[in-house]
Amino acid sequence: MLLVIIRDLNLVKKKYQIIYADPPWQFTSKKFQDGGRDFDKLDSNHYPTMSIEELSNLPIRNIIAEDAVCFLWTVDSHLKEGINILEHWGFKYKTIAFNWIKTTKNNKKCYNFSPWTLKSWELVLLGIKGKMGKYKQVNNVKGLVEAERIQHSQKPEEIRTRIDSLFGDLKKIELFARRISPGWDVWGNEVS
Repeated sequence: MLLVIIRDLNLVKKKYQIIYADPPWQFTSKKFQDGGRDFDKLDSNHYPTMSIEELSNLPIRNIIAEDAVCFLWTVDSHLKEGINILEHWGFKYKTIAFNWIKTTKNNKKCYNFSPWTLKSWELVLLGIKGKMGKYKQVNNVKGLVEAERIQHSQKPEEIRTRIDSLFGDLKKIELFARRISPGWDVWGNEVS
């Protein structure tokens, strides 16, 4: 399968059935102040971020097939925004596909600061367009993933592997990719 590194989503002629996206969400100190903590902007220290409006306005509708699925990373504080972005992109929210429980290299749970309770997870929302059920390959892919947290915002490879198991060799693209993955076209400012 020929790998394509996409530079401009507006120029893509290909239609994808699988969209996998880890958006560069903005987190403002306001969210933390509401919960009694006063942190600086945490995200912008690591990579450029995008507003909800910028994410919503990406031309994703132009690259999705008639039958398509989107796996969208989010955190619980951005759950509503994640669902709205799925809908802006042309998908109907169905469920939480994956729940990543972060662990250390010693297999202990990681807990991150947040305004209300310490968190140890991130979520992958699933949205569909058309009739993707007919493309599903297996019925035994688990939604709970316990995997080591390695680098800031780096997601476990296990998620991509489980998506491959679910849908096989359909046309796939990873948005906001950081590296090349076999069988996936990629778009992202960190992919060389």
